[in-house]
Amino acid sequence: MDTTLIAAIAAAALVLGLFLLRKSSGKKSESATKTVDQESATATVAEPDETESDDSEPETDLAEVADAHKAEPADVADDELDEDLSLDFDEEEKEEEETAPAETSEEEPAAFEPSGDEEPATPAPDFSEQEDDGGEDVLLDLDVDEDLSEPDEDIAVPPEEEIAAPALPTLTIEIYETRLRERESEQQEALARAIANQDNITRDHVQIELVAVTDRIALLEDSYKEEMAWRQAALEALRDIAPDADDETLKTLQDELSSGETVQSEKLFQEVADQKGENAALAAFHGGRLAEARVDLYLALERYQQAVELDDSNSEYLKAAGVMARKLYRYRDARPLLEKLVKLLESQAPDSVELALARRELGYTYALSGALKQAGPLYKQAMKTIASKLGQDHLEMGVSWGQIAELQEAKGQYEQAEPTYSKALAILEKELGDEHPELDHILEKLAGLNGELEEDEKAAALYGRLCAIREKSLGATHPKLAMALQNLAEAYRLQGQYEAAEESYNKALAIMEANHGKEHPAVAAILQELAKLCFRQKKNDEGEALQKRATEIFEKSIQGQEDDITEDELNLQEKD
Repeated sequence: MDTTLIAAIAAAALVLGLFLLRKSSGKKSESATKTVDQESATATVAEPDETESDDSEPETDLAEVADAHKAEPADVADDELDEDLSLDFDEEEKEEEETAPAETSEEEPAAFEPSGDEEPATPAPDFSEQEDDGGEDVLLDLDVDEDLSEPDEDIAVPPEEEIAAPALPTLTIEIYETRLRERESEQQEALARAIANQDNITRDHVQIELVAVTDRIALLEDSYKEEMAWRQAALEALRDIAPDADDETLKTLQDELSSGETVQSEKLFQEVADQKGENAALAAFHGGRLAEARVDLYLALERYQQAVELDDSNSEYLKAAGVMARKLYRYRDARPLLEKLVKLLESQAPDSVELALARRELGYTYALSGALKQAGPLYKQAMKTIASKLGQDHLEMGVSWGQIAELQEAKGQYEQAEPTYSKALAILEKELGDEHPELDHILEKLAGLNGELEEDEKAAALYGRLCAIREKSLGATHPKLAMALQNLAEAYRLQGQYEAAEESYNKALAIMEANHGKEHPAVAAILQELAKLCFRQKKNDEGEALQKRATEIFEKSIQGQEDDITEDELNLQEKD
């Protein structure tokens, strides 16, 4: 057996072994077995385990926001709050502990192996003068049923949030999807190689980008329109950046951009950016956009940061760099960029939706890096503005409620988080429809939370919807569908619905075998769960056969790991 494949199998076996051990203990869990294809790079809110001393702010107990709202009767309804859905901090919060793990090199964090290390705390801007609650540090005390405001008329989302219609038709959506799926396959292979070679930095980079590719496939129409808009903007920028270029050169670049290639355009953008002339920042920014379109996220961040260095007074550059840094778990880079963005917009458009969205971006970044105390006032300000100008049922309010629910869940406030997630889901459903792929994240979070609350029937219904959405958006053989099917099977098992659980596990098994072959540890994990279900249903012969097959796969994986270690030791001895 090829040693790289053996190493990949061995690594997966260790993960699966831990999963099986947790299963056998009888504890409930929302998570199912994850393979190298079952990406888990979605950021979660850091739950600080240390405290900080902060004499400049009172200890947070989340006072009633209702009182602050009543000071502005023109913007907020007069109804009393039915209940307090605040995040309750009873102890001082550690300012900055990232959800991304400790860095494994001087440049990059290993985003999937927490080690307990933390980055140095950095001072944050003082937003206290903007608060209207007497200076208290409030995260958000809002009832999920509260009518925050009536929308202003003729208020639209900021221009950068609107996606222009495709202007370069040569790259069809069918070709675009094919290229994305090819990129996904390449990244899956690269991830397996990185695991086999124990290259943790490459593994983490590839896994983050693999998640980005999968998200684009799931939201295909939206991501296609976005990328075509980026390409059209790049073409227009080329005319400004290279005014002396002849028509033939521009035609060549236009043909390249419209067909899906970006090599020559990116090269020209970078040459102009490196010259640091009048259009250098613009060139760096569009070079970053094209790199992001190729899902080369780390190069995209470099280009965006270069654009900001050349021109830090452009809100578009600051936002692109800050959001990309956060996607890559580089919170130390993201925070100052988004802080500067907020300050800039406060001076330019102090009552705009654009500023509200920027505050939410910064608040979310604070929360993800563990600075929950600083996130609170920003969320409060952002949501009041969004509700006032766009309406309480606007899509952006749904996104905001979802993030608030994540913060509540991170603090262990499950009974508060559940209705908040439900509020977010209801808004998204109203705006997008019941089967839109953008519901994926909220459905998964809410289903898992219901599992934690032992609401297994609700969890099963939500996981069922999640499976339907993933099958439609990603395809019937996608590994993320297998992950959802395993969670659905677990919810059925906990209800005693063994036949339904067995059916879901069999579907997941077929997907795993199609993606990894019949001897993969992920296949063995599902076989073991199926065996347990057979034993519960008194189908002992079938259960024993399934358990035997699972055991043989695990034994081969362990033996392969031992053989690989021995071979490496021999190679080292030969070198010595």
